[in-house]
Parts: sequence; C-alpha cells; structure tokens
Amino acid sequence: MANEGKAFVKGGAGCLVVFAGLAILALLFGGRAHIDLGGFVILLVIGGVIGLVVNWIYQKGRRDGGQ
Repeated sequence: MANEGKAFVKGGAGCLVVFAGLAILALLFGGRAHIDLGGFVILLVIGGVIGLVVNWIYQKGRRDGGQ
C-alpha cells in the first residue's frame, strides 16, 4: 500500500511541476497563467491517477518478469 501512496504523490506533484513549467513558458512569451484551488486539486488528482496507473503497470511487469 505504501507504493500506491508514493506513486499518487509523485504523479500529482509531477503534474503540478509540468503545469508550472508551462506557465513559466507562457509568462516568458508574454502570456498569462492562473490557477485557483479547484484547478490545483484537479491537477493533483489527475497526476495522482496517472501515477497510480504507471505504478500498476510497473508492478505488473516486475511480477511477470520474475517468473
């Protein structure tokens, strides 16, 4: 269960970092960037779900590769 929690947090944080990078690029090129609490939570959840899916695929590959 600990792996799933770590995967969720890493995926959520990764999604927020990607958003921050794209926001910085938008600002550098003269655009605007804005995130509110709802958008923050949605990005965190979407990234967390992606992290869980990647972890599930990785763990399944480890189990299949060990036989």
